Amino acid sequence: MKKITLFFLTLLVFTFGNAQETISFEAPAYSLGNINAQNGWVTTGDGTGGFVANQVITDELSTDGTQSLKIVQETAFGGQSSAIVGGFYDYALPITQEGSTFSADMNITQQDANSSNFIFGLVNLTAGSFITWIEFDFAGNIFVLVDDGLGTVVRNDTGTSWSIDTWYNIRMEITGSIITFFVDDTQVSTGTVIITDAVEQVRFSHDNFAGSAYIDNFRTNDENLSVSEFDPNTFTHFYNRDLKQLKLNAPQNNLNRIDIYDVLGKRVVNQSLSGNESNIALATLKSGVYIARITTEKGIQTIKFIKN
Repeated sequence: MKKITLFFLTLLVFTFGNAQETISFEAPAYSLGNINAQNGWVTTGDGTGGFVANQVITDELSTDGTQSLKIVQETAFGGQSSAIVGGFYDYALPITQEGSTFSADMNITQQDANSSNFIFGLVNLTAGSFITWIEFDFAGNIFVLVDDGLGTVVRNDTGTSWSIDTWYNIRMEITGSIITFFVDDTQVSTGTVIITDAVEQVRFSHDNFAGSAYIDNFRTNDENLSVSEFDPNTFTHFYNRDLKQLKLNAPQNNLNRIDIYDVLGKRVVNQSLSGNESNIALATLKSGVYIARITTEKGIQTIKFIKN
């Protein structure tokens, strides 16, 4: 079996940023055919100094406009041991992780023992490492790649399934070292990023078995971020050290739910809320830093607090 050798491409940059960007693969910015060398995109190296040719811009299917990115098996090569075949986007300026979000629409055409695993991954090229990824596997399961908080990379099952020929919106949000994964705006997992270096490249890739995936509406920092756009006058929080309570107040908004995570990404509180004010009892939690995600009728707010 002929193997493709994946080469990490070095990107020399000196300025970091958190720019907003939306890519919908439309003309005239993108032309039908091979995506390699179009607007910062590269494809997998073919092992002889060239690049594979079948990761393409297509007008077969889309969610935004008429074109999308299609990643598909390269029939000149055999199946691979990992998802190294696909289209990779190099940022002109690296994206700092803190407060960043990455999302895309994805539609996969096959789900059986002969089909590919498809991933949406974030990479730091300088370190030569994935930061994280979300994976749709051949059996219909969704996994994420994260750090277990102790320095070991783990592939966690989200307990979520997917269906063929269905568009899904996938989103990854990073706060501190915690990354949260969403499918169609529903949180499916959370964990610790593998490294905290800036995001230099995004990969849509597969392990070169059967089936294909369409990707559209790829966005960087172009979402309503969870830390984001809330008016501080309409949402406040306060940790009461004496009562060991986290007090939430949203006079112009209804509170629906709170999820609290420790620094290892483990969810330690999962509680439904109602009304616009709530006191969350935290006496059973150990002292330390925590991240809380508060779901309201107007969106999601993420806060960090110290319990002592």
